[in-house]
Amino acid sequence: MVIRRFAAVCAALVLVGVAPSAGVAQDGGVLGEATTRIDRAAVAPVVDGLLDDDAWANAQPLSAFIQVDPDNGQVARAETIVRAAWDDDGLYVAARMADPPGRTGTRVEGMRRDFSYANADVFGVVLDGFGDARFAMAFLTNPDGVQRDILVFDGGDTDEAWNGVWRVRTRRDDGGWTAEFSIPWSTLRYGNDGQWRANFIREARAIQETSGWSPWRRGIDPWDLTYAGALEGLDPPDPGVNLQVVPYAVGRSSADGVSLFDGSRTEDVGLDVKWAASPRTVVDLTFNTDFAQAEVDRQVVNLDRFSVFFPERRTFFLESVNLFDTGLDVISPFYSRRIGLDDAGVPVQVNAGGRVTHRSATSNAGALVVHQGGANGIDGTVFGVGRFSRNVGATGRIGGLVATRHDQGVGAGVGATNTAAAIDFFARPTRTLTTRGMVSRTFTDGAGGDGWAAHAWVGNNATWGYIGWLQEYVGAEWEPRSGFSFTSDVIVTSPAFNLDLRPDWLPSSVRNLQPGATVYLFNRASTGDFFSGSVRTSPFAVGFQNGGRFWFAAVTEWQTLNAPFGPVPGLSIASGDYDFTGWEVAYEHDPSANVSGSITLREGPFYDGDLTKSTLTGKLALSPHAVAFASWERNDFRNVGGSNTTTHLVRPELRLAVSPRLEVSGIWQYNTAFDISSVNLRLAWEFKPLSFLYVVYNDNASLDGSLTPFPTQRQLIMKATWLWQP
Repeated sequence: MVIRRFAAVCAALVLVGVAPSAGVAQDGGVLGEATTRIDRAAVAPVVDGLLDDDAWANAQPLSAFIQVDPDNGQVARAETIVRAAWDDDGLYVAARMADPPGRTGTRVEGMRRDFSYANADVFGVVLDGFGDARFAMAFLTNPDGVQRDILVFDGGDTDEAWNGVWRVRTRRDDGGWTAEFSIPWSTLRYGNDGQWRANFIREARAIQETSGWSPWRRGIDPWDLTYAGALEGLDPPDPGVNLQVVPYAVGRSSADGVSLFDGSRTEDVGLDVKWAASPRTVVDLTFNTDFAQAEVDRQVVNLDRFSVFFPERRTFFLESVNLFDTGLDVISPFYSRRIGLDDAGVPVQVNAGGRVTHRSATSNAGALVVHQGGANGIDGTVFGVGRFSRNVGATGRIGGLVATRHDQGVGAGVGATNTAAAIDFFARPTRTLTTRGMVSRTFTDGAGGDGWAAHAWVGNNATWGYIGWLQEYVGAEWEPRSGFSFTSDVIVTSPAFNLDLRPDWLPSSVRNLQPGATVYLFNRASTGDFFSGSVRTSPFAVGFQNGGRFWFAAVTEWQTLNAPFGPVPGLSIASGDYDFTGWEVAYEHDPSANVSGSITLREGPFYDGDLTKSTLTGKLALSPHAVAFASWERNDFRNVGGSNTTTHLVRPELRLAVSPRLEVSGIWQYNTAFDISSVNLRLAWEFKPLSFLYVVYNDNASLDGSLTPFPTQRQLIMKATWLWQP
């Protein structure tokens, strides 16, 4: 009965969200497309952030920025003035960001490339060189000139690992800040028909205001170019050869004992090649691949019954990963972390690989082949992935994917080859309503591993909030050895909503009310029997004008255990039926503030006992050059499985930067649940565009019962990469 009522509410809210005209903001503003002309510069501007060049004096200013948040459709309070020009070498953009009335100061969070968008003042340029509103290149910066660049497909699928060759310089002054961009044509991807779409975006964190030159609807990503404006006057040269060759050299010193320098030493070289064969086709090759510079995984204490999904952090696999995405992380026929890492996360040598991707106005295609060295009793593994999708209408697509894995030298009777095939779709019937789905089948040449999986999702993002429904099916025999599944033999039903209510009677310090609820119901696919479920309701949640949040939630769970369950070592919960309800209260301060943090407290029953879970996070930005982070998670189990125990997960982190191109960082993780301590120290110096020197130190240790450190692995790595372009 509860689910039926919830479904009725979901349907009503979806209909409400679809009903308004796509061009009118629900709170009064009009969302239209802007148009501007960009003229050729007689002399290229000097990119120094001063904006005193003749090119800018002669360029048409764009200053009518419109709010997206908080007052969608109204004139922006923080003034932004943009000018643009071009020549045979590239596109130039200059922007002046004035402080909002009554508020001064800019906000940044360190100087690491690809900074956190939500935690800084931002100005960005979003470009679509094909004019079809399906492919965007976003170039963003903060007041310290840190770069962030993204490829975006169909308004929401982002490739944040892509790094282009471009320059930006910024300057601060008493009234705000300026930014000056130089984006070479060789970095941009565009057609020959002169159809360009673009947007210019601004985040003013002092008043938490989002604005744009061609405004979009609140709840939509700023790189959704269905809301972009038109650029006229551009006449770039025909796209030429865009080749990047990146050789590397790396040296390692590794040890299992006390002294790092008494262990083994190795040296190696390798090569990565990127060739934009056309504006729409990119070829990537890698030889003797090395991922020494990749950031370490964040440790977790997993208290539920399903496998944890760890995100990919290696650049080669991150680039264009969304092309091979079929919709959901938790059931995916292709999961790139299967390549180059074993099940425990230990690196395995990648000998060579190649990838080709193609995107056009009508279709998208990609292929990936990688050979991995031997490990864990396997002589070597070949991975192959093929992907094709056809665009349907202005915003939809339907496609297929095949991922296969062949393990060489395995024992007799073991399935050496496993293949996962999938058909998926994506559609956006309106500017706020999105739906996607997938059906997958796996095939194995040994016993088992031949099964089905599927998912379907529909969601509506509007100015009033989000409403959606997720359905998943994972058969008992679905086994994607090149992919990921959080569990097997399950049907998942998950409706959810989260509202964004802004009545006039709210006090001036409160921006919106954010009530919501999320339901997860798990049934056995083979029998239909219910075995797990939860309902999380948040009747009171508020967002503050300063960017902070407060919420109270109740979490009810139903669990059926057919076998003992141990959430952490030392606890064993007997099989049986359990239901329990706990509560959660949390406060999160403005994440863009120099001193920020959050506190979350969960209290209540947990299976046959009680659990108090406390999480603290903090950030201290002494300056853009020195930022410290820390988090602490404490789980206090009382009479759970007849035992009492407490776990701690501590994670301090420090980032020191001389400039956006030279940073030293360190992170320590200490997890008492598994007696694991790990240290990662990292120096990254971009000595020329996209050429790096890395020095990395890793120290992973287990701890014995008396908490005496016992080093299990120490490693010092020096790696240099060099970008060469003809």
